[in-house]
Amino acid sequence: MLKILLLIGVVVGVYFLFFKKKNLKPPSSDNSQEEAMIPCAKCSTYVSAKESLMRDGKYYCCHECLEA
Repeated sequence: MLKILLLIGVVVGVYFLFFKKKNLKPPSSDNSQEEAMIPCAKCSTYVSAKESLMRDGKYYCCHECLEA
């Protein structure tokens, strides 16, 4: 009886050690939450740094503001 319990314990231990997914890390941030928001130089609308347009060191939200 003790051998069977010991075998079951080893099998469960191996399962948790090798096959069970571990989520010990916090969810990875894709920098989408920490992305900088920059105001448009023309209309002061905030736009993400990736989507903004830059000319002469100033950031713009769209082509209309860039051309105006």
